[in-house]
Amino acid sequence: MKRLTLAATLVALLAASAATAATPAKYRNTMNGICRAYSPKLKSAQDLMVAGTKAQRPQKFKVGLNTYLVLALKQDHQLEAVRVPRRMQKQMKPIIKRLKQIDPHLRSALAHSRSGNVKVTRLHLTAVGKLSAPLNGQLDAAGLLDCGSNQQ
Repeated sequence: MKRLTLAATLVALLAASAATAATPAKYRNTMNGICRAYSPKLKSAQDLMVAGTKAQRPQKFKVGLNTYLVLALKQDHQLEAVRVPRRMQKQMKPIIKRLKQIDPHLRSALAHSRSGNVKVTRLHLTAVGKLSAPLNGQLDAAGLLDCGSNQQ
């Protein structure tokens, strides 16, 4: 009997989480919540990269970079997985499309960084920078400040 109750509770929780994006307000809350959860972790990885650079310790920088890339990928996948409400689809479509264009470059930069190929890592990070340029403005305009300018 306990298993049945537990299973019913899990199904209800999953249904509730899938429905969290039913309205634009709930969607914004969900998306901003995801970004708020990642912000301190991403900032910590950035701080590690800065510390590695200042101390002229490339390995420390590399650890920070790899951590940052892994976190950025995880965050993007979570953001992309949230169902967009019908009323926001036109506004969110280019944002989600851009995130999906960035992801392969993040994965490749991570793979090349781990293998020690600095040149190719830089190429992919440059591509990420170019693709990311308009994102803050787009995210802010969609009411996703914690994913846009507040996360930087």
